[in-house]
Amino acid sequence: MAHRKGRWLWFGYIYRVLQTTRTTVVRLFTWDTHDILLFGLPVTEQRDEEFWASLQYALLQGIKVVFELEENELSAERIGQGMNRRILVWEATEGSMGVLKQLVNSVDALSQVAIAALRVCHFDPQTGEDTNPECVCACYDCLLSYSNQLEHLKLNRHAVKDYLLMLSKSHVQVSHTARDYDAHYQELRRKTDPESELERRLLDYLYQTRRRLPDDARRYISEIPCEADFFYEPNICVFCDGAVHDLPEVKKKDREIRLRLREKGYRVIVIRYDRDLEEQVKGYKDVFGVGFEGKG
Repeated sequence: MAHRKGRWLWFGYIYRVLQTTRTTVVRLFTWDTHDILLFGLPVTEQRDEEFWASLQYALLQGIKVVFELEENELSAERIGQGMNRRILVWEATEGSMGVLKQLVNSVDALSQVAIAALRVCHFDPQTGEDTNPECVCACYDCLLSYSNQLEHLKLNRHAVKDYLLMLSKSHVQVSHTARDYDAHYQELRRKTDPESELERRLLDYLYQTRRRLPDDARRYISEIPCEADFFYEPNICVFCDGAVHDLPEVKKKDREIRLRLREKGYRVIVIRYDRDLEEQVKGYKDVFGVGFEGKG
């Protein structure tokens, strides 16, 4: 009986503890910053939903091919109605990769995306010839995917062929408040280090291939402190390392400064004198852009 009584007392204690325990409801939320792009047509161009849906996924595929993105790094949806119909594209990864910024800052990035989209849709980007007649409207090698199954009946690669052909021959007109592309290049060149041949070579190459030019040259970063050879807003520092940066003491200082920059949230890109310039630039398409086809 004593043993049984002890068990009842123990359960009674647990019950009283549970009765007096307070429950706190915690609601977690967060927010993030992503680059977005709103793509629309002139008011005079009225298109049906088949066109808009097909264009949405064709552009997505083209962007992913040109900038070598994974399936989950870019998303899009159609918004608005009638004359206000638009395609909203956003970078789905945390932070921003700068890809969408290239589409509006680079002279020919959009045309390169259209060329890639035509190839994805089985069309020759030069002639418009159908390279896969067996694909009647769309297939899993072009516009269809498991993530857009609910829209499969709307997708038709033929509906966007002519528009993509037109887009493939277009160039983005980059607008500056007080200067055009050429004037901006000349100003940057004047600001480069006169003793750095590599800085001028990189800048000339970006200009000649009509890539995105830096927003500033010899930008002073006071919080480190240090000076970036070139700077892209909001946080990209580009350093041009000539032969002097191979010296042990210079290499050590570079490592310390660039580590501190990364810790402060800056992105660091290093262009070296002893590596092929074209290959280095092509490795950062999200920053420099894609350039003219055949030139980089």
